[in-house]
Amino acid sequence: MAEKEKFLEELPEDAEVQPEKNGKKKIVIKKSRFIILIVLMFVMGTSFGNHVAGIVGSVNDEKAVISRAEYDALMSVYDRFGKLDYLYDYLKETYYKDLNDADMMDGIYKGLYESAGDPYTNYLTAEEYENLMVDTTGEFYGIGITFTATEDDRLVIISTMDGSPAANAGLRTGDYIVSVDGVMYGADEMNDAASAMRGELNTKVDIVYSRDGEEHEVTITRKKITVESVETEILDDNIGYIRISTFDVNTGDDFEKELRKLEMQGVSGLIIDLRNNGGGIVSSGTHIADLLLPEGTIIYTETKAGERTYYNSEPSATSLPYVLLVNEGTASTSEILSVAVKENEGGKLVGTNTFGKGIVQISVPLTDGSATTVTIEQYYSPDGNEIHGIGVQPDYVVELPADAETDLQLEKAIELLK
Repeated sequence: MAEKEKFLEELPEDAEVQPEKNGKKKIVIKKSRFIILIVLMFVMGTSFGNHVAGIVGSVNDEKAVISRAEYDALMSVYDRFGKLDYLYDYLKETYYKDLNDADMMDGIYKGLYESAGDPYTNYLTAEEYENLMVDTTGEFYGIGITFTATEDDRLVIISTMDGSPAANAGLRTGDYIVSVDGVMYGADEMNDAASAMRGELNTKVDIVYSRDGEEHEVTITRKKITVESVETEILDDNIGYIRISTFDVNTGDDFEKELRKLEMQGVSGLIIDLRNNGGGIVSSGTHIADLLLPEGTIIYTETKAGERTYYNSEPSATSLPYVLLVNEGTASTSEILSVAVKENEGGKLVGTNTFGKGIVQISVPLTDGSATTVTIEQYYSPDGNEIHGIGVQPDYVVELPADAETDLQLEKAIELLK
C-alpha cells in the first residue's frame, strides 16, 4: 500500500533523459506507463491526442522516447488524472463485491458535474437523457407534475397539470417530493426522481410529499400525459382566454394560430394564463413575446465573462389589450415572457410573485447516447434586473386561497379589460 500511495511520484522515477545531437533532449519512459498516459489522453480528449501518431512510432518493446514538450504534456495529464486511475483500480480490486465498469464510469462523470454545486448542471446517462427529451415531445406516461431542485437539497413541485393524476391526488405547487416508491431523492437526483415517476400505463407509484412540514403519502396511477400546451376559449364580455401550460417546441406556433383566430373573431381583449407553467423551450417564449410586444428587448443573457446576448422583438405587435395571469408556479420561460411584458409595458400582470428561475442550461448529447446539461448563462430583464431567486412581481397582487370558490385572479384580469 505504501508504494501505491506514491503513485504521483512513479512517473518521474521511470524516466531518463537522453541527449540529442542538436542539443535538444529526449525523455525515455517505460512503455507500460506511456500507454496508460496515452489512453488517459484519448479518454479525456486533450489536444495532445494530435501528436499521438508521431509518438507511437518511437515506442519499442521496452521503452518510449518522446520530446521534453511531449513529456511535459504527458505529466500534466498524469498529475490531473493519475489519482483517478489509482482510485478506480483500488476500489475495483478492494470492494467486497464485483463492480460494474460502466456504473463506475457513470459515477465518475456524475461526480464531476455535481462538483459545480448546481442542481441544473448534470451528467445524464442515455436513459436519463431520453427521459429528459420526453418533456419536449408532449406525450408520456406519468403523474403530470413539473418540479425543480432547491438550494437546501429538496425537490419542490412548481406546477401540476390540469386534470393530471397528480392534481387529482391533491399535489400542488409548493409541495416537496420526499420519496418515490420508497426511495428518497435529493436535489442532485432530480433526473432519477423524474424517471421513477414515469412508467408503464396504469401502473401505480407511491409518492410521499411534504406540505407545511407535514408528510403525506399517496398512491397514484400513471396515465398518458399529453401536453396540449395552448388552450383557448372566449369568456363573457367577448374576452379571449389563452392558457399556456408549458413551452414545448410547438407552443410558439400554436399560440400564434390561436391569437390570430381570436383577432379575427373580434374579441375585445385577451387574458394569457401562465399560472403553474413551469417553463420549457425558451425560443417558444420569445416567439410569443415578439407577438405581444413592439420593438424592444425581450430579455438578455450574460455569461461569467460578461458576454451578453440580446433577444429582441420586431416592431409589429397585437393590437389587443391583454393581461397575464401569474403565480408562484410560473417559472423559467414563463418568467421571461412575464418580465418582458411588464417592463415593456405591454400588459398588466395579475396574481402572485413568480417562482424565480432565471438561469440558462445547454444540453449536449454525446455519441453513446448520454448527455450533459450545464448552466452557462443567467437571464436579465430588459431593465437589467435579475430573475433567478427573485421572481417577477405582478402589477396587481391577488392571492388565490386553496378554498376560494371563485377565481379571484381571473376576475381581476377581466375587470382590467372591461
